[in-house]
Parts: sequence; C-alpha cells; structure tokens
Amino acid sequence: MNTTTADAALRVSTARQRLSAAGYKLTTPRTAIIAAACTYQGSFSAAQLDITLREHGHPLGDASLFRTLKLFTDIGVMQRIHGIDDCHRYILSSQHHAHRVVCTTCGDIAEFAECGLDSMIRTLESQTGYHIVDHLLELFGVCPRCHRAHTAH
Repeated sequence: MNTTTADAALRVSTARQRLSAAGYKLTTPRTAIIAAACTYQGSFSAAQLDITLREHGHPLGDASLFRTLKLFTDIGVMQRIHGIDDCHRYILSSQHHAHRVVCTTCGDIAEFAECGLDSMIRTLESQTGYHIVDHLLELFGVCPRCHRAHTAH
C-alpha cells in the first residue's frame, strides 16, 4: 500500500474527521502512527509499527501504541486482521468498502470489493432480528507469485 504524500495527507484528514466525530483530537503521536502506517505495503504488526515510529523519531510506549491502535480500529481509521503468523496485524482502512485475500506464504494482501453477502445479510437480519451494520471478509490463499515459485520447484 506504500502510499503517496497526497494519499497520506488524505488519510490524516480522514483520521482527523473520524477522531473529531468520536470526540477525540488528532495529536502528534496519532499523526505519527498514521504516517508510519502509510509506509507499509500491506499489513503490519504493532511491533513493526513501533520500530518504524522509533526510526522516525516518534517512540511511544507500548500502552500508548496499543491504545491508539484500538481507538483507530474502533473508529474505522485502521482494521485489525488475522495475520498468517497467528498475530493480529493492522491495515489502513480503504476509502471504500473492501475485503481482503491474504497470501498464507508471504502475507501479501489483495483487496476486492464484491463479496456477494448482501442477500445473506438480509436473510440473517430476518432470522435473528439483528440490524447488521458492518461486516469483514478475510480469505486466505496463495498469491500468484508464491504459487509460481512453489510450482517451479
């Protein structure tokens, strides 16, 4: 996802709006976390983010980092996903509704928009009485690059 400067600025602006709507401010550490997250291609762990923050002169304590990651996932700035290493990983939220397929070999992530769950969601709402407000679909497989590398051997 290694974002451009313009995309990073848009993400900071979006975070500011979401934080404000939830009654929070965009502080310097929160801005640093978003900027550090923008440097990743795909998902990242809290430990990786911590290293990047330190490398860019923004060391945070573990409690502050995890509290901010939780806040960002709660308000939709980031999404927490299941990593191939059984650790939680994070990804910046898309500007549009998207789902992911994660490579179980290299961890690469491809997004796709269509999930085909609309009719199932309506059925579940009817059956359970719940009003479903959101969903997350994660699929796991082997990306084309890893598949080619595996079949070449």
